[in-house]
Amino acid sequence: MGAELPAFAVLGAGAVVTARHLPALRAIGGRVLSVFDPAGDAAQTAADSFQIPLVAKTFEEAIAAEGVDAVLIASPNSYHREQAEHAFALGRHVLCEKPLALTLEDANAISVAAARAQRVLQVGFHHRFSAEQLCVKGLLRHEVLGEVRAFSGSISEPLETVPGGVQNYRFDAKQGGGFTLIDLGQHRLDQMRDLLGEFSSVSCEMASVLDSHNIDDSVALNLKMESGAIGSLGWHRFSRAFTSPLMLYGTKATLGCSAFITGPFQSAPVSVYLEGAPESVLPPEMLAWTRPAKWWGGLEAGWIDLWPPRQNTFEEQFRSFFRAVSTGGAPVAGGGDGCKAVEIVQGAYRSFRERRSITLPLEDLEHEPPPRW
Repeated sequence: MGAELPAFAVLGAGAVVTARHLPALRAIGGRVLSVFDPAGDAAQTAADSFQIPLVAKTFEEAIAAEGVDAVLIASPNSYHREQAEHAFALGRHVLCEKPLALTLEDANAISVAAARAQRVLQVGFHHRFSAEQLCVKGLLRHEVLGEVRAFSGSISEPLETVPGGVQNYRFDAKQGGGFTLIDLGQHRLDQMRDLLGEFSSVSCEMASVLDSHNIDDSVALNLKMESGAIGSLGWHRFSRAFTSPLMLYGTKATLGCSAFITGPFQSAPVSVYLEGAPESVLPPEMLAWTRPAKWWGGLEAGWIDLWPPRQNTFEEQFRSFFRAVSTGGAPVAGGGDGCKAVEIVQGAYRSFRERRSITLPLEDLEHEPPPRW
């Protein structure tokens, strides 16, 4: 990218920051000048591990530190608006972890503040940068699937993957705004918008399966897109294994993919069922990602497995952010995308409470709190 990369202040020093964000920044030559976390020990540990010169006593001190150009907001969700608005007021760019905010009012206010300050606002939808997502987008762009008319998908993970267990802020509705849908769910919702466009309605069922908490750990949505495609998406945070299958059903082809891992029920990261000769349908660059069923033969119609080159989604997320900062262009996942994700979650909460399908976009911005059990 040429010139020296913008330097960060980091707000929040939890497990995702230390395991994903900071290693990714270091890998691509990014700089962090300050870090803040209310748990001082966490901030100090991060500073020691990643050679961060300033452990700030307040988020204001971290943002105002000399040389800081941008702010990574990875604090509990309820603090995002205050911290983002303060960052923009000081002329900083912002990469904010999802969800952008707990309420539509706050999410819109953050976007307005970014526009007023003429600074980049990117939301941490790092799934957009997975090899699988980019491969599927390419197939859609080349119209390999035809018109996608239906979809289904689910994501599951063990509760133990949440750092710190039930002490984690995500179990506190006032700080997290919900547990599974607003947190894990927003990645897939944003992924679907990135692939297929806007949602036009949502119907929701939710449950709290485990006895250790009183907040959603299982969610199922029935959804309709503005394109007319219909489908269902689910998230389950009590599963004993991580899974993330997604199916797209088009008029020309059927596609299945996952993200980050493989399972016994899938043969490759992306598989597409083609009725025509693959060499005449697949984009040339993707043919290199295939394997024939027989080493002496060519590709045959039917299920074609694709292995797109892996890449670190957090590294690519930061590269995208830096490009937007340096060029003044729009980020891959901007404030509008963050607002849309919050709106879908709010519509789902309203659907669950009112026991009916909710039309999107919402006609009013009245906040819908997450269900409790």
